[in-house]
Amino acid sequence: MLPLSISAAVLVATLGIAAAAGSPDTDSTLLQHRHSFFSTLPVEPSDENFRVGRHQVKVIDLTGFREWEVKGSLHGLLQVAGKTTSEGESQGDVSGKVHVQWFDSKAPLLRPPFIPTYIPGFHMAITSDDFAKAWKENCPVISDLIGSVDCREITGEGTPLERIHNTLRAEDLTVIYKHHYLHKTTDPAGFLSSSSAVSSLISQQQAGSTPGPALIDLVLHKGEITLKVIWATGTNNNDNKDGDKSQQNAIGISFNEKTDKVVEVGWFYREITEQDYSVYDHYLGAIVKMDREGEEVNEAMIQTRSPVFPPHRRDFSTGNIRAYGHGFNSTMTPSQSFHPHSVTTIRSNPNIQETTAGCDLHVLQVLPAGYFVDPFQLEGLAPEIGESTVFGETDLEKPVGVVAGWGSLVMVKAQPEESVKTSKWTPHNITNIDTKGVKTDAVSYTSVVDIPMHMRYQPPIEQGNPATHVTVETPWPIVAWVCPVATTNGEESAALNAAAKKLFHIPALPFSLLFPRDAKTDRETVDFRFILPDPIPKQFPTAQMSVPVGRLDDMNLVRAATFAMAGAGTLAVALALVRTVAGRTSGKGKQD
Repeated sequence: MLPLSISAAVLVATLGIAAAAGSPDTDSTLLQHRHSFFSTLPVEPSDENFRVGRHQVKVIDLTGFREWEVKGSLHGLLQVAGKTTSEGESQGDVSGKVHVQWFDSKAPLLRPPFIPTYIPGFHMAITSDDFAKAWKENCPVISDLIGSVDCREITGEGTPLERIHNTLRAEDLTVIYKHHYLHKTTDPAGFLSSSSAVSSLISQQQAGSTPGPALIDLVLHKGEITLKVIWATGTNNNDNKDGDKSQQNAIGISFNEKTDKVVEVGWFYREITEQDYSVYDHYLGAIVKMDREGEEVNEAMIQTRSPVFPPHRRDFSTGNIRAYGHGFNSTMTPSQSFHPHSVTTIRSNPNIQETTAGCDLHVLQVLPAGYFVDPFQLEGLAPEIGESTVFGETDLEKPVGVVAGWGSLVMVKAQPEESVKTSKWTPHNITNIDTKGVKTDAVSYTSVVDIPMHMRYQPPIEQGNPATHVTVETPWPIVAWVCPVATTNGEESAALNAAAKKLFHIPALPFSLLFPRDAKTDRETVDFRFILPDPIPKQFPTAQMSVPVGRLDDMNLVRAATFAMAGAGTLAVALALVRTVAGRTSGKGKQD
């Protein structure tokens, strides 16, 4: 076994030392790495699966998630990635803050310790008081980092269809307070091309046959860059016929004196306890810090409140609920309409009222261009569904083909404690059955948030296609309680929470853009506690709508009918005018 004997305070100190390693007097090309491995099984780190050597750590036979973080100057990261830049180019002395996030729709839905509510697809946010300047200075840098981006001046050139289906452009971003935000359900052209810096770095960290990343999170601010990547990993015993465990899903991490300041490697597993209606996640394991002086192996235990409410406990074979936790489901109804409703049903156990005191329940919909909401309609419905905020395209006259951006956001702050709202908590008598079959009477609470939607006209179906409807998908909403940042007593407790967030917390775009950050520290002023879809799916769920669509085969018929109706309308108006004029003339003659 590894010598695991130092308390959590040592871990915090270790993380603090690592953070201090990036002092200005060091070479700007040196990067700081952190590798964290989270086992989904209660497997303690041992010599069998966590082998430590001089400037090297090997992790073996992991089933769970792997997170890798690299920090440093933009200039240093580009150099390490093999991107050569001329003097004054892509040095990172640029305006604003850039946040890029990508979540693979085919990847397993992330579980704690990660925030599991990432909307699949590509997200980008630029925060600046002068967006035009920030885009001009950051666009070439973004192109170097992630691939092809259209960096032409913001002129509005090109047709809307070109802006939608081509590379990223400034016109595609939606204004959210001081942010400009974009979402694409599919990868933009050139994203993570082989020539991009991020792709080069990830390929250096890819472990053998490990699947591609589930999540990529990139932040560029004031010339400093932070890149986080998460993989889902599992054991593949078929790759090794001889049964040599050292070759099963082995990931080697080493310290490079030419490029690295500090390398941290940690192995953790999860343990859950409940105290006074609060669920705490204890992440137990070992952490190794490698630098020029060598390495230190420490015991690591981090205790923090889970960002996710515990889900319902279901019977494995039948799927029936045995003990009520928290969960939600969402649907578009009716499933074939130009005016559907997004109905989100949230179900929670009685402890929700004790654990959410002072918090607000939010439901956030990320809508593609095919959907939109009427903000004036939502304003009128505020007494029923709660206060709503809308960003993005809301023009009801525009068909999909002429919407310049990607879509829109609608966030509803439901207030279930107020009985006048239809989204209030409705109590239900329930029976919990524990693992031993013991029944206990309890109460669950249900809240329903009903948001009216509208569908845009879709591009017509090509000739020869007999379809009369197309399917338009949208991801399920994000459902979360938003609470003021908890104040902790004592410096050690505060440092422990900070360390936990450093390891486990990656804010989900666009949700984090909708709440203010501290202007001095650029830290969040709220904590998010998420409710998971129920039952928990493998991938992030989507809702589908069947929308009537025109067919190019009917073009001649539509033209003829339109011409006939227009002609008939014109003739009717002309006849009415003639009759009116004739009637007035006849009446005047009689008066004379």
